[in-house]
Amino acid sequence: MRYFIHFVIGLLLIQAPFAESIEVSEFETTNQQSRYTHLIENIRCPVCQGQSIGGSNSELAKDLRDKVREMIIGNQSDSDIYSFMVERYGDFVVYKPPVSPKTYLLWFAPILALLLSLIYLFRSTRKKTEHEVISPSEIEKAKKLLK
Repeated sequence: MRYFIHFVIGLLLIQAPFAESIEVSEFETTNQQSRYTHLIENIRCPVCQGQSIGGSNSELAKDLRDKVREMIIGNQSDSDIYSFMVERYGDFVVYKPPVSPKTYLLWFAPILALLLSLIYLFRSTRKKTEHEVISPSEIEKAKKLLK
């Protein structure tokens, strides 16, 4: 029983450093709230790289969420907010980067890979359908070897 109590206390102490306060953002309308939620989930955190700023707990992500909130309250459009983030942090911060010469490989590499795979599949199946003619004497030799 003593070990169980130590275990529970240890679990409680481990969780304390990871506790975060819940961020509350007040908006005038529900439209602003939904825009805010949509934007913070579609802007990538420059620090965490795999998370959106809505899911990240880094200080930069908190600052970016505040900036997005200020811009929404300042009646700026979504495209203005996205362009502000791209100007400051590059195309990396948006999950759907624009189609430009810098991002052609990103956008068109999957299509190119699919086409090359289909060509390879087509050519490999065509080769298998062309059967080699085997003479009757070779068949007899194979039968003798199998006996």
